[in-house]
Amino acid sequence: MTLTFRGSRGLPVRIFIGFMLGISCGLLFQDFSMAIKPLGDAFINAIKMLIVPIIFFSVAGGIANMGDVQQLKRVGGKTLLVYVGMTLIAGIIGLVVASIIQPGKGLDVQMSAPVEAVSSGLDIGQFLLQMIPSNPVAAMASGNVIQLIVFTILVGVAMVMLGERVARLRALFDEGAAVSFRILDMVMATSPIGIFALMAYAVANYGIDIFGQIGKFILADYAALLVIWAVVSILLVLFTRISYPRLIRKMVPIWLMTLSTTSSNATLPVTMKVTHRDLGVPEWLCSFMLPLGATINLMGAAAYLSVLVVFAADFYDLSLSFSQMVNVIFIGTILSMAAPGIPGGGIVMGTLILQLMNLPFELVGLIAGIYRIVDMGHTTLNVSGDVVGALLVAKSENLLSTAKVASPTTTPATPPTSSTPAVSVD
Repeated sequence: MTLTFRGSRGLPVRIFIGFMLGISCGLLFQDFSMAIKPLGDAFINAIKMLIVPIIFFSVAGGIANMGDVQQLKRVGGKTLLVYVGMTLIAGIIGLVVASIIQPGKGLDVQMSAPVEAVSSGLDIGQFLLQMIPSNPVAAMASGNVIQLIVFTILVGVAMVMLGERVARLRALFDEGAAVSFRILDMVMATSPIGIFALMAYAVANYGIDIFGQIGKFILADYAALLVIWAVVSILLVLFTRISYPRLIRKMVPIWLMTLSTTSSNATLPVTMKVTHRDLGVPEWLCSFMLPLGATINLMGAAAYLSVLVVFAADFYDLSLSFSQMVNVIFIGTILSMAAPGIPGGGIVMGTLILQLMNLPFELVGLIAGIYRIVDMGHTTLNVSGDVVGALLVAKSENLLSTAKVASPTTTPATPPTSSTPAVSVD
């Protein structure tokens, strides 16, 4: 295999070089690495700038291009089933791995300041209510992704129901998506510099000493993430017959973005391009599933919450009953899917699940000090799960392009069956 450095095909190689140089710079030149943080922030802002237009045009346009209400119902049902199932699997594996490693046993560290308690418990009704935007424009302006997705799904469904009466509007959405992805290409051309700055700052800010303080928790967290990826990727290969080495190669640009940004939403434009262009999932399906997955399919978060509960129980020498373990999995799944509506992200989620499990929550203050480190893995698994889910649903609908997912020596048995026009994102 020949490495290419130029053009769009060489971008993953340039990103990887920037990633590794950033780590080296953070270790060797701490002051300089702290000073270049604005370069990384500018890159993140440029990516975030595209989240709203890409979701708005792609989700609604992708649903509209289905052209069939029954197909929409079938694909929507499969999407929810796959995402909820994967999140449940992640929570179970996180609990099992943490119970084996016992990350809180024998820990002797100085506590950080306790995290302020969350005033209210888990209110599913309130969460569902907050999904519906009272003002779609305000949801776009504030970057409320889940409200934006709900609105755009309704727009897309309405276009499917109206059919040819809104053909021009459907074309407008396709063109808007094309423009958004072209801007993304321009932004991604600067990604090696942005990722270099992000990694240099992260390493300089946290250093390597942080791993020695609660290394067992980090070990348990990442061990759970690796086991989860192994399980879901094996299931994917068995179901789709996808070439595993090819899958890994194509996922590398996504993983470099997740490790650098720790944001599923910021990685979303890249995820959509790779899943469609390199892995053979139809663009309309990517446009529907991946933004939704970035909101509700948080396998990394579910695993983290399970590990955190076991960590706290071990630290305080408490034992979890079987019913409590079931509660951990159930609550962790709900909290993971509700995460976008909870201010403060993983730290607040961690505090909340410990309170709901009647466990002391002071340990979250300690976790906050290294959360950026573990969140790199959480985000990577979250986004990887979204891609796996899209591949599974595409295969179940006979929409997966075998020419793109098969190994180089495999001859495609049948041509792609999708007849819907797709906007080019190359």
